[in-house]
Amino acid sequence: MLFHLAEPAALLGIVVAFLIGVFAHDAAQVLTARVVRDPTPLRSGRLTTGVKDRLSPFSGLAVFIVGHGWAESVPMNDVWRRRRFHVAVAVLAGPLAYLLLALGSLALFQVVGDPARVFLGDRVTEVTVPDSFAAELTLWLAITFGSMFIVSLIPVPPTDAGRLVFLLGGTSQGWRSLHHRLTDGNIGLVILLALLLLPVLFVGFPSVVGQLIGPLLRGLAALIGLNLA
Repeated sequence: MLFHLAEPAALLGIVVAFLIGVFAHDAAQVLTARVVRDPTPLRSGRLTTGVKDRLSPFSGLAVFIVGHGWAESVPMNDVWRRRRFHVAVAVLAGPLAYLLLALGSLALFQVVGDPARVFLGDRVTEVTVPDSFAAELTLWLAITFGSMFIVSLIPVPPTDAGRLVFLLGGTSQGWRSLHHRLTDGNIGLVILLALLLLPVLFVGFPSVVGQLIGPLLRGLAALIGLNLA
């Protein structure tokens, strides 16, 4: 987001998409958990809490610098091993919500815009769109939702995929010790921030999101007959 302060449409698209994304993420996980008979997320109040309860300061920092971050984990009853697959379904509902929002944004872009070019950069994602505020705004909505989807699938805590790795993984002492170091020791958080921030700080450092966002958006666009060059 820091790189788009002079671009009103891009800046607005990032902010709006991120706010919508974190609420949609939590709502999807809470409601899906309800379907699989886990009332814990609903009782936690995550459907009614504000933005500050859904984001950590570190996620906010990532959003400010690179334009995408992650939502805080929704409390679920993942203690019982026999319910781990129920919890996994609810956890996966969060990333799926990002993906559907990205697809919806591309459908809206198809209505208001023209084909655009998405360039993959090591530092930031760059796009070229027609001279249209609405087209640029909707494309950046799609980019931000898609980026949040990719971040949520990086397999280290505190992301959704990081949660799934240890939810569905082993129960040995070494596995539990690794989980403790990555979560309580904040090593997972450091790894995640490094993956997001180092491409911005050092030219040439590969960007996970930067390398995947283009193919992801082109794939989604193809589903609705939209060509993103």
